[in-house]
Amino acid sequence: MNQTKIRAILALLLTMFFWGSAAVFMRTLALSLSPENSLALRYVLVVLVNLAGLVALGTWRIKRADWGRFALAGLAGMAGYNWFVNAGFALVPAGMGAITTMVEPLMIALLAAVVLGEKLTRFVLIGVAIASFGAVVLFWQDLTATAPSAVPLTGVVYLLLCCLCWAIYTILSKPLLDRYDSFTVTAVTMIVAAPVLIGAASEPLHHLAARLDLRQWAELLYLALASGITGTLLWNYGAKHLSGTAAGTFLYLIPVIAVTCGAVILAEPVTPYIVTGGALMLAGVAAAQFGPMLLMRR
Repeated sequence: MNQTKIRAILALLLTMFFWGSAAVFMRTLALSLSPENSLALRYVLVVLVNLAGLVALGTWRIKRADWGRFALAGLAGMAGYNWFVNAGFALVPAGMGAITTMVEPLMIALLAAVVLGEKLTRFVLIGVAIASFGAVVLFWQDLTATAPSAVPLTGVVYLLLCCLCWAIYTILSKPLLDRYDSFTVTAVTMIVAAPVLIGAASEPLHHLAARLDLRQWAELLYLALASGITGTLLWNYGAKHLSGTAAGTFLYLIPVIAVTCGAVILAEPVTPYIVTGGALMLAGVAAAQFGPMLLMRR
């Protein structure tokens, strides 16, 4: 194995750690500051870094014909995704929430079939069925409880909506990635989303910043710089030097890391329902993603 491939694998492993552990800190910040306030502060940092990157690389010039797609991807995709994912993790435990969001690949496949006319294979349909059954198992205790549910349905809906928003973002961004580098597409769509997300804060930003303690500052910096920007750059590096299939398999580490971090940092329980339901949901996604390739190898 050559050194470039080793570095790509290490980059993706570090990315999965950033993204998996981010679920914990999104939850703690959303609970302590409110989802909209934590997101507004984070996006101030994200915008500053992205603006500096665009200026330094000289890639800030966008063709006028592409601005409509950039605006729609930024508002419907990036802003919608971030708002719903933060609101969802304020209500749903980090590990369970991360497992729920693993339906993203299935939503992308379904949306691509509707919008782009991509073929919807039987493996995708099988994957949807398995993942849906896994979701029932995952939330079985809450669905059958006679007392008020420990996991609010609203939080689950928010997380499913964040997956839909990311699917929309992925479909809208696909033509842009053919004309611009991945950092430029990511940075510009984040900047487009920033006024909405920053403007949603319920308090003046300087008042919020003044109230942050050392731990909250560390969590904010981690989400903005490590998980947000560094994670994206490492992902792009790894995906560039490995096949799309190989890079995609690393995403299955996210719920494992999230559940582990939730148990260690937040003392969230790891029940048989979480393990079984999560395994079924991941199996459904895997069937949709890799079923055709496994069949071709036979």
